[in-house]
Amino acid sequence: MFFALVPWDISKVLFPPYQSAAETPTSLTFLRIGMILLLAWGAVRFVQAGVGTTLKRLVEVPLIWAVIPLFFAVLVSLTTSLQSRTTIIEGLRLLILFAVGVSVALGADRKTVFDQVFRVIFAMATLTAIIGLAQYLSGNWIWGGGINIAGVRRVNASFIDPNLFARYLDISILGALLLLLRREWIMSLGTALALLIQVAALGVTFSRTGWLTLLIGIVILAISSVKNRRTHWGILGLGGVGVVALLLIPGIRIRFETLFTGISALGQREHLIKGGWAMFIENPLTGVGLGNFQWAIEQPYHYLVPWSDAVTRSHTSLVTAAAEMGILGVLSMFVFLIILASMNLRVLNQMNAYAHAVLISVFVVWLSSQGEGRFFEDPMVWAFWGLSLAIQWKPWGEGWDG
Repeated sequence: MFFALVPWDISKVLFPPYQSAAETPTSLTFLRIGMILLLAWGAVRFVQAGVGTTLKRLVEVPLIWAVIPLFFAVLVSLTTSLQSRTTIIEGLRLLILFAVGVSVALGADRKTVFDQVFRVIFAMATLTAIIGLAQYLSGNWIWGGGINIAGVRRVNASFIDPNLFARYLDISILGALLLLLRREWIMSLGTALALLIQVAALGVTFSRTGWLTLLIGIVILAISSVKNRRTHWGILGLGGVGVVALLLIPGIRIRFETLFTGISALGQREHLIKGGWAMFIENPLTGVGLGNFQWAIEQPYHYLVPWSDAVTRSHTSLVTAAAEMGILGVLSMFVFLIILASMNLRVLNQMNAYAHAVLISVFVVWLSSQGEGRFFEDPMVWAFWGLSLAIQWKPWGEGWDG
C-alpha cells in the first residue's frame, strides 16, 4: 500500500481544492498516512520477531553501515547549525524514514513481495501517466496549474512537481525493462502499451533530468545485458523506439537541446549551486546544519540569489548535502550509494533480478535529485534500502518462495 500511495502525495493536505496552488498549508497527506500505517505494522512485526533478535540481525548486516555515516554527519552538523531546532527536526525525520526502511525489510520475506512492489509501481505509473496525458491534451490540471515554460505545458499528474512525476515514471519504466529483460516478467500487449504510455507521459513532463535519466538507464541496461544469454533485446528496442519517437516532437526536441547550452541550462539552479558552494566553503566540515539550506539562502547568503528568482529551495541533492553537512555529508551520500550498490550487485541467487531492480531505482532517484533535490528526504529511497536490507537479512541459501 505504501508504494501505491506515493503518487498521491499531491499536496500538503488530503484533498486540495481543484486547480489550487501548489503550496497549500500543512497536515496529513496520503503518503504520510501510508507511512504511519507501515510504521505501526512494522512495530508489531518488530516485537513479534523479538526486539533483541531483530536488533542483533540489524547490526550484523553490512548494509547498516550505509546509513551510520549519514546520522554521524547530521550530529556533527548540529554543533554549528544556523538553526538547531530545524536540524533536530530534520534529523528526527531521517530517523522516521530509517524506521520506514526497517519496516519494509521486516515484511519483504518472499520473492512475491518484491514482485508485487514493482507491479504496484508499474500500475500506478500507468494510471498517473494516463492522467498526465489527459492533462496535457485538455490543458486542465488537477491542482497546481502546471508549469509553463515559454508556452510549454508541463504536466504533474498527481505529483507536487513535474520532475517528481518524471522520477516515478523512470523508476517504473527502467524497473519493468530490467525485469522483462531477465524474464521475471513476460511481455504482453498490455505491458508494451503501458510502457509506451509511460514514456509518452514522461515526454510531456518536459523534465530534462527525467529524460536524461531514462537514456542513461537504458544504456546501462544494454551494457549489463551484453553477456546475458537470456536477454530479450526486443524489450530494449521498444524503449529505444519510444525515446527516439519523443525526440522527433519539436517541443520536446527543443527542450532537450537546452541541456547542451552550457551554464544557462542550469537556469535557477545556477544561483542555488553558487549559494550552496559558498555555504560549503565557509563551513567545510559541518555545513550550515541539516535542513537549513533554504533559510541560509534567504538570510546570510541572500546576496547570491537574484530576487527576481523566487526559488530558494535547493534543486541539487549533492550541493544540499555539502552545504548542510559539509564534507561529511558528501561522504555519507557516496558511502550510502557504494555500499548499497556493492551489496545488491553481489546477490547471485534467485533474487538477483530484483536486487538489480532495487539498485537501478535508487540510481534513478539519485540522478533525478541532482536536478530536483530530495534524495535522503525521499521515502522511496528508504523503502528501496529496506528491500535491499531484506535480501541481506535472509540466510544464504534459504528459499524465497515460502
